[in-house]
Amino acid sequence: MRLLTALIATLVTTACASQQSPICTALYAYGITVTVLDASTSEAPQVAPMGTVRDGNFSDSMTVMGNQLAGAGERAGTYDVRVTAPGYTAWDTTGIVVTADECHVHGVSLTATLQRQT
Repeated sequence: MRLLTALIATLVTTACASQQSPICTALYAYGITVTVLDASTSEAPQVAPMGTVRDGNFSDSMTVMGNQLAGAGERAGTYDVRVTAPGYTAWDTTGIVVTADECHVHGVSLTATLQRQT
């Protein structure tokens, strides 16, 4: 009987402990995604966009995925974002806050509407 009681106590303790720690997935989450559009057509520009994210001394190029850019992978912070494309005026925004929980960042989605240079 003591052995059974000890076994039950161990199982309950293990179950309770596992409820306190989240089970994280292997998903790689980007902190910032930017959809890039041409201001005159509201469609994707015909040229590849480029982007950077900056948080203090941290700076990184964004990953290009069609007309979307992604950056700040699994990194919380307060970011300045710059999007450029040949033939367009640069698009900038500042103070984009990316938060995180125990497992991943909570992504922020932005839209960069680029003006053609004249």
